[in-house]
Amino acid sequence: MAQDRGASVRADAATLEAPTTSSAPSTYPTEAARRTAFREDFTPELTEPVEANIQGSVPGWLHGSFVRNGPGTFSGMKHLFDGYAMLAKFEFENGSVKVSHKYVQTEAYKAFRQTGKMQFPEFGTTVSPLKSMWLALLGFTDNSSVNVVPTPDGKQLISLTESVAGTFRLDMDLNTLGQLKFEDGVKGLLTTAHPTLLPDGSMINLTSGFGTHYTVFRQNRATNVREEIAQVPLCSPPTPSWIHDFPVTENYAIVPETPIFFNLKAALFGGADYVMFDWKPEQRTILHLVNLKTGAVTQFDAPPYFTFHYINSFETADGASLCFDFSRFEDPDFMNRLMLDNLRGNKRPIAASPVVRITVPLDGSSSSAKLEPLMKDDSYNFCELPRVNPHYKGKEYRYAYAVSAKLPASFGNSLAKFDVEEGSVKQWHEAGCIPVEPLMVPRPGAQDEDDGVVLSVVTGADGKSFLLVLDASSFQELARAHLPHGIPYGFHGTFVHAD
Repeated sequence: MAQDRGASVRADAATLEAPTTSSAPSTYPTEAARRTAFREDFTPELTEPVEANIQGSVPGWLHGSFVRNGPGTFSGMKHLFDGYAMLAKFEFENGSVKVSHKYVQTEAYKAFRQTGKMQFPEFGTTVSPLKSMWLALLGFTDNSSVNVVPTPDGKQLISLTESVAGTFRLDMDLNTLGQLKFEDGVKGLLTTAHPTLLPDGSMINLTSGFGTHYTVFRQNRATNVREEIAQVPLCSPPTPSWIHDFPVTENYAIVPETPIFFNLKAALFGGADYVMFDWKPEQRTILHLVNLKTGAVTQFDAPPYFTFHYINSFETADGASLCFDFSRFEDPDFMNRLMLDNLRGNKRPIAASPVVRITVPLDGSSSSAKLEPLMKDDSYNFCELPRVNPHYKGKEYRYAYAVSAKLPASFGNSLAKFDVEEGSVKQWHEAGCIPVEPLMVPRPGAQDEDDGVVLSVVTGADGKSFLLVLDASSFQELARAHLPHGIPYGFHGTFVHAD
C-alpha cells in the first residue's frame, strides 16, 4: 500500500503495453476481483444499513453520506456501461461507517426483473430491431446508472444518465421516488451525466438529439425547471457529437464538439467501429464557447481528441484565457476495451490517456485553442474518473484525484493524485485490486486545497469490497471499511454533509 511508481512509458503511446508472459502479473486484477466488479448475477440489495468493519482510523470530522452510482449487475450484457443502476451509500458518524445499497426502480430494470430478459437497449447491448426503433422515439433507456447529485437542501438525490428519461429522484434512504418529468420547453432526448452544480443551487447541463443543435440550460435543482441559455448548432447535422462531460466556469460553458459522432443505425442495430459511434478525426474539434450570462456563442478550432471526463476548467486571473484539463485518448478505442468480455478476461492492455490542457483565448487574439501536456512524469500515463476539491471546481486549482494505472495493466488498478502545477504524481496501489472513482472531501474549515480525505470503493483481490480512506495531502491510507461482500464496479458519486 505504499506509493508505487509504474514503469515508464512514452506520453504519446497508443497503448500501455501488456506483459509478454503467459501468466498475468500482480498489477492485473485477480479473477476474484473481476468476478465481483463485472458480476453477471444480481447484487442482493442491502436495504438496512450494516456497520462495516474498520481497519485504521476514520477522521471524526467526516460526518455525512458518500453515495455512488453504478451497475448492480451485468446480466446478459456486453459493455461496462450497460449495467442496471444501483446506488450505494456509506454513512459516516464518529469514525464509524454503515453501508446500504438499492437498485433504482427504472422501467428498464423492472422489465428485466419481470421477464428475465433485456427489454431496453443499453450502451453496448442491443435488443430486437423493432423494439429499438420504438424506444428511440421515447428517448432510449431510462437506466439511470451513471451519476448522482444531491438536491440543494441535501434531503434527496437525483440520479442521472445520458438520456433525459433516465433522470430520477430518490430519498436519502435510496428509495426511488419517481422519474423526473420536464415540461419546460427545453428540447432534446439526450443529455450529459455531468452537470455542473452552482453555489445558488442550480446546475448547468446540455441536451442534444438528432436534429440541428445542442441546448445549454440552467436547471433549478429544487423545482427542476430548466431555462435555456443558448442553442449551439451541430457541425454535422443531424448527427450530434457524443458529449459525456463538458467544461464549465463561472462565466462560460464549453460545448466540445469532438469528432466522435452518434451512428443512429448502430445505436439501434449495432455494428459501428466504436460501439455506436463514428470517429472522424479529419474534422478536428470545434469548441463552442457559451457566455452563461448573455447566451452568446463563439467558436474555436482545436486538435481532434477523445475523452470521457474533464478534470477542471477555469478562467485565468487576467481574464485573457479559459483553460480546461482532461485525459486525452488518441481515439475512442478505449471504449471497445471496456467490453465485458475483454475486462473479465484481462484480454487487452489499457490505453494511454495523458493529462493535457487546452487554452482558449478570450481576448480575441485567435480563433484557435492551444493543447499542451501537463505532467512531467510520464510514468503515470493513464488518468480516468478525475475529481477535484469541490470548492475549486471551475476555479484555478492544483490537485486532481483519479483512477490511474500501475503498469502493465488491463484496467485502472490504482489511484493517483496529480499535481498539475509541478507535473508530478503520487499513487496508491494494492496488487490485484480494482478501485473506482476517488472523491475528495475537504475538511471543514480547511485552508489548503488538499486538506481533507479521498474516498474510493475498492474491489479487493479476494473479491470482497472495502471503502478506502486516504489522506488527501500525503495520499497515505488512513483507514478502510470492510464490507461483508463485494459490490460491482461503479462510476460517479457525491458526498452529502449531515446537518
